[in-house]
Amino acid sequence: MKKIISVIILSSFILTSCWTKELTNTEDVKKDFYIDVKKVSELDNIAYINKTGKLDSTQNISLSSNANGRVKSILVKSWDNVSEWQALAILDDSVANYNLTFESAENNLAASKNNLEVVKNGLETVKNNLEKAKLNYESTKNKLDKAVSDIQRNLWNLQLTDNTTSTSIELDKLDNTISKLNWDYANLQSSNNETLSGFTRSLDKELVVLKNYVSDIIYFSDDILWVTEANKNKNNSYEIYLWAKDLWQKIESEQLLSELINYKKNTLDNFQIGELSTNDDYKNKIDVINSSYSKIIKFLNSFDSTIANTVSSFWTLSDTQIAWYKATIGWYKTTYNAYNSWFIALSNSIYSFLETYKNNQSSLLKQIENLWKDKEIYLKSLDLNKDSSQASLDEAISNRDITLKNLDLVINDANSAIRDAEIRITDAQIRVRDAEISYKKALNEVEKLTIKSPITWIVWDILIDKWQEINNWTPAFNLLSEWQKEVTISFNKDELDFVSENMNAYYSDWVNTFTWKIYSISKNADSTLKYLAKVTMPSDASSIWNILNLNIPIELSHKLMPVNAVKINSSWLWTINYFSTGSTIEQKDIEVGTIYGDKIEILWNLEDNLNIILNYVDNYDSEKFTLKIKE
Repeated sequence: MKKIISVIILSSFILTSCWTKELTNTEDVKKDFYIDVKKVSELDNIAYINKTGKLDSTQNISLSSNANGRVKSILVKSWDNVSEWQALAILDDSVANYNLTFESAENNLAASKNNLEVVKNGLETVKNNLEKAKLNYESTKNKLDKAVSDIQRNLWNLQLTDNTTSTSIELDKLDNTISKLNWDYANLQSSNNETLSGFTRSLDKELVVLKNYVSDIIYFSDDILWVTEANKNKNNSYEIYLWAKDLWQKIESEQLLSELINYKKNTLDNFQIGELSTNDDYKNKIDVINSSYSKIIKFLNSFDSTIANTVSSFWTLSDTQIAWYKATIGWYKTTYNAYNSWFIALSNSIYSFLETYKNNQSSLLKQIENLWKDKEIYLKSLDLNKDSSQASLDEAISNRDITLKNLDLVINDANSAIRDAEIRITDAQIRVRDAEISYKKALNEVEKLTIKSPITWIVWDILIDKWQEINNWTPAFNLLSEWQKEVTISFNKDELDFVSENMNAYYSDWVNTFTWKIYSISKNADSTLKYLAKVTMPSDASSIWNILNLNIPIELSHKLMPVNAVKINSSWLWTINYFSTGSTIEQKDIEVGTIYGDKIEILWNLEDNLNIILNYVDNYDSEKFTLKIKE
């Protein structure tokens, strides 16, 4: 019995293993899972407002004649489309002569209007003349008054007894200017003398520095070259090394040092700045100091070359000692540059000052002299101006009185002309009103000879013939109205922010789509708080029903995506699915706005290359399916 049970269990195990293996092999093959994706950059911001509108119904009317006469011409045929106030037929004026009466009334009205315009233009002309006369009077009076006032003011200003007159003020200014220039001249002399004294002191300091500088150079150089008797033969131990490379250079340096020593002894030691009174005194002193600096730099350059041509000796003249000589000479040359630059700047300042200070003093004296002459001339001219100004004042007053009297006469004449023109206008207006009454009466009679369509219709039947005599109220046409080419729709207040007149509205009859236009939107809401709008309907559009559905595209500030691509997650946040770069489905939280039909606004900015998944993917299992993008 146990054996049988074991066989059954073993058999079951084998069968189960085989079935499991077969099932595993089947599941290893993944099925394709297609997703519909769209990039954010491919989304637009156009939504559609769906509106239901109502068409108007049709009507038939009979159109009759308004006058007696013979049918002169019939201008339409049956089934013609006619517009509002289009002429359908014209009657011949064979009874009452309406046309002649109308032409006479029209001519009379035109003539009376022309006459009215003429007299109106005449009134405007005389009014303009009056305004010009008044403006001319005021302008002329102001000019003449100003001329008299200017002469009076000028005459008063010529008085010297009052210190407030312009003449007195000018004389005071002139005296003050002369006093100021005298003060400036005294200050300039004092300042120039102080500047010259400063230059003398600066030259004294420069001379002291120069003498000490020359003494230092001679002391240092003679200790090496042994030119003076005190140091003669002192350098015998290393003299041969000083001219090792260039004997003539060494001889030149010794000669220049000897000249510098003699120059100091014979010239520089006895040289003093002293008192300087002329330009030549300053220039001579400056030339001596310049000459001293020239001799110094000439010697230093030669001595520097001599040391450069020196050869070192282990026992008598080491490299260290030669380097010290070179450094010292370099220091003296650097000091020379500083001293000489400062002295050149000082000498330039002195030369510049010497060239200008006397001219400046002379120029100031000349200005003072000229001002005294100007004052004398000014006083002489005052007496002549007084007599001339008084004569000009008397003449100006006389001319003003005569001119203003003449201008008063011109203004009075213009006022009389205006009164006459106003009377003529009143008469002309009465004649125009009478002519208008006659014209309107004649026009009404003439217009009865033309049979017109009161609105846009279709000619259904013509009841009269050409040359037929007809009477008033004789039926002439039967008219059939077309479908009204407009549909009435309504918007709520929020929708008004997106729509405007002349926007497109689309209508589809399941075969064709027609583009209509919104041509009017009410500015006021009706009792249901709706704003009515009219949409034009093209003549090639047809409809079985009186109720139509229209789609109106609106442009939003945010992009739109299908509503079914958005869902709310467990945290009550709006999310979307997107196809990531790793070929997986990922989720992203977003903020959405208003829903428009099957689309919804995206308020957050998303990357343009983000692939949003549009279809349902909650049943996707990565172990069972392979993602593929639907073509």
